[in-house]
Amino acid sequence: MAIVDLDRQQGFALIAEMTSTRNLLAYGIRAVRTGVFIDTTRDPILTMLSIGTEKLYKLTLGLIALDREHKWPAKADMKAWGHKLVPMHEAVIDELRTRTATKSQYVRDLLAEVDADPVVMPVIDALDMYGRMGRFYYLDQLGDDPQPVSPVDAWQNIEQAALTDPTVASLYQRATENVGDNEAWERFIRVLHDRIALSVERIWITIAVCGRNHALGETGGAFGFEVHPDAVGRQ
Repeated sequence: MAIVDLDRQQGFALIAEMTSTRNLLAYGIRAVRTGVFIDTTRDPILTMLSIGTEKLYKLTLGLIALDREHKWPAKADMKAWGHKLVPMHEAVIDELRTRTATKSQYVRDLLAEVDADPVVMPVIDALDMYGRMGRFYYLDQLGDDPQPVSPVDAWQNIEQAALTDPTVASLYQRATENVGDNEAWERFIRVLHDRIALSVERIWITIAVCGRNHALGETGGAFGFEVHPDAVGRQ
């Protein structure tokens, strides 16, 4: 499949990078949903999701630049973003909001849901922190240069945000009122993690649908299919 303004080699590279992005996000989300003990899954989750989200945002920014300037950004341009997911998130969502202003209400509603989701920014903050420095938190601590926020702190911030969901809060209250009820705790943890995974999927699906609706330019249709969560089951 020819991709506008990319040569054949670049086209294959784009598809390979989209596939990598999809797989990292899919496995990261699966680990969130299925991991029983967060102490054993936190680092794998943060690793996969921080890399997967960074790839998703850089692909999106690259396709926007390709649409606008008819060439893929230079490596130096992409490298300038570093691992800073917070500014990347803001740039992507702002650009998509502008590009979908005349699109269907469904697409605009997806963006509105990302904006309104109280778990989204704590997730992005945690992945930003982990990608930039948090993966070496304990090495830095060993070297007498402690970081201000630990991966544990960052994950707890995500959980606190998820607790604002009435269903999650209700299950938490029920579990704390019956501390010996293992089933109540398991149900709470399952729903808590599902709520966190939902926020990651919400970002992913929104960007994919915007791509499918050509908010990213002529290449949007391919991007929308290749990175969409539904495509994972087609492998």
